[in-house]
Amino acid sequence: MVHAYQNRKPRNWPSFPGNAEERASKALSRLEDITRLVTEIIWETDRNGVLTFVSERSFEVLGLLPQQLIGLKLSDLGQFWSPTSEEPAPDLDKPFRDQLFKIKGKDGKERTLLLSGLPYFDKETWLLKGVYGTAEDITAKLEAEKSFRMLSEIIEQNPSMVFVTDVEGNIQYVNTMFKKMTGYSDEEVIGQNPRILQSGLTPKETYQDLWDTVLSGHKWRGEIQNKHKDGTIFWAHLTISPIALHGDTINHFVAVHEDITERKLAEEKLTAAKEQAEIASRTKSEILANTSHELRTPLNAIIGFSSSIKNETFGPLGNPAYQDYIDIIKESGEHLLALINDILDVASLEASQIMLTESTFRLKDVLESSFRLVAPHAEKAHVAITCEDVDSSIFLRADERRIKQVMLNLLSNAVKFTQDGGTVTVSTICDCGKGLIVRVSDTGIGMNTADIAKAMTQFGQVESDHTRKYHGTGLGLPLTQGLVELHGGRLEIHSQKGTGTTVDVHLPHYRVACDRQSCITQDLEPPDAPPKDPS
Repeated sequence: MVHAYQNRKPRNWPSFPGNAEERASKALSRLEDITRLVTEIIWETDRNGVLTFVSERSFEVLGLLPQQLIGLKLSDLGQFWSPTSEEPAPDLDKPFRDQLFKIKGKDGKERTLLLSGLPYFDKETWLLKGVYGTAEDITAKLEAEKSFRMLSEIIEQNPSMVFVTDVEGNIQYVNTMFKKMTGYSDEEVIGQNPRILQSGLTPKETYQDLWDTVLSGHKWRGEIQNKHKDGTIFWAHLTISPIALHGDTINHFVAVHEDITERKLAEEKLTAAKEQAEIASRTKSEILANTSHELRTPLNAIIGFSSSIKNETFGPLGNPAYQDYIDIIKESGEHLLALINDILDVASLEASQIMLTESTFRLKDVLESSFRLVAPHAEKAHVAITCEDVDSSIFLRADERRIKQVMLNLLSNAVKFTQDGGTVTVSTICDCGKGLIVRVSDTGIGMNTADIAKAMTQFGQVESDHTRKYHGTGLGLPLTQGLVELHGGRLEIHSQKGTGTTVDVHLPHYRVACDRQSCITQDLEPPDAPPKDPS
């Protein structure tokens, strides 16, 4: 049988001058030079696999001299293997290439060689005579590949989004988190500029500083606002590092985005909470300042005048001067009681502990009663109170005491902030099917938008020369609003500085009824859920 290698082409060896012996010597010298120059170990075995030649490169790679290896089989030195399973030694009568072979060097450390072999045969019998081969040390290469795979895996599984750009800023690589965070695919971003992520909310100066820093070879860190593919905004802590693969020339930039949106939101909430705490602290100070004055003034009057009576400063108790003192003590006590009641009512409203005691009553009766109580103060302040005709057929299903409290607060405020000669007008707009509006208008000092907002906060008082003449806690309007809302209604304030104020009390339809024949609606039962304040 003719062996498969019988028809091999002759090798193209160089020709050497001289006789056969000289040519052989020169060829051998050339071969020895080649074995020393190549980075691989050159080896040869006989037909039984015993090493008959090993190049001197074995000492540089394994620390073993060729003489220490010749006479041994490959199986005596190590074993063939693959990353998945152990492999048997290749057939020596067949060529093989790039077979992994583990072997220990003189230092005892295991190294990995890449073996390739070519069998040669007797020219007449074509029986196997031996194998020529090479062995390349790929230990460092495998370690580098392992490190590269590990780093690649770290980048791919990094919880932050990572991308690499060239020096022009064009994206060349993105990790999995980049695609997950932004919503872009590889095809949509590779070759694109990171500007596709810009939200327009980050100052241009930030990007200018970024480029100035990285182009100078330094790392840049900062916070920016980017956007996802769908346009939603996210905060990112960005770190950009310049990469110089060869020398000092920057070839790439590596950018790491950490999504800090939740942290920024938490910071904003913390800042808002801090501001609220500061406002609460200031409010507490204002409360103490206002209430201390309001409490001390009537208490000082009560204590001072009662002491004068007790000590009979103006003689025996029959002196007429004591009657004025008793009146002042009474007024001070009533003022003090009203103040304490307001404070307790506001606290009860906040704790949702005020319970309405509902009954059906005539609206006109409550308004007339409120006018009588406010009239002395209005007369003293030279303010006229007028009431447009109120339909006596209108009834309310509500807490009569609380509705009266609402009207007294509004009328008292209107009188208090109206100059001499001014007027306070009360009117009603009623549609039994839709509800009731009780309107209190004055020609007083008025308020702007900021003043209204302040007046509606607890203990908030609008500062002006006029208001400084009239002390108060600033609880009237907030308490009034709370009582109206407790009835399912709402309070609206319309005012203009210098022209006066109009306050509308809106009560829902289920609070209103009338005894007119033309009015059919008599539904005094609230719905399952009272209407919300549309404002």
